[in-house]
Amino acid sequence: MKTINLLFLAIVLLVVACNSSNKNETENSDKKIAESKNDDKTEVKKGNDEISVKHIYKVESGYIKFKTNTAGIDMTRELWFDDFGNKQYEENYMLIMDEKHGSKSLILDGFSYSWDLDAEQGTKMKFYAAVTDYDNVSEKDIEKYGIKKHGHEDVLGKECLKVSTEEPVKSNIWMWNNIPLKTEAEFGGEPVLMEAVEINIGKVDAAKFTLPDNIEFVDYP
Repeated sequence: MKTINLLFLAIVLLVVACNSSNKNETENSDKKIAESKNDDKTEVKKGNDEISVKHIYKVESGYIKFKTNTAGIDMTRELWFDDFGNKQYEENYMLIMDEKHGSKSLILDGFSYSWDLDAEQGTKMKFYAAVTDYDNVSEKDIEKYGIKKHGHEDVLGKECLKVSTEEPVKSNIWMWNNIPLKTEAEFGGEPVLMEAVEINIGKVDAAKFTLPDNIEFVDYP
């Protein structure tokens, strides 16, 4: 089901519009945000040392279910996260005869793992968190991606900052605590809508963030 995977990849591109285009830019941007906003990190103890943990989201843990529709095709995205987004597990799929077809991914210990539902092999690559804190977006990225803010609107009972982008595609994104709850865009002349339909904030079963033992992961080229 490569079409499904490509669609969800396209949607992801929308919500990382102000993410830097290479490793060095990403690391520099993350550093600036962490330095400018103390709430974006937590000091934790490891032995006698203090370690700074970056907050990708402003919510510690929870579950969000999204529905997506494009060209009349309905798809589902389910996201579980913990440690303010440093751990994420998600499933992207469509139902055919009540059977799931799609992919899974896991962000764990600074790496991103991806695999298809019917696969025995997946990919592994270094994970660099996208910058989705539009309150701290740089002027350079605002100009580069044509970012504009349009006040706040409600999505599923959550007050979201509405943001529009011109690049990499024209889109509208509704952000809540650095989490995109709704995304509108157009791909290949077809409108794409992804919107949260269920949100549960609270602890998530740690088993969700465990690598499957029946999948072989290879480094992404």
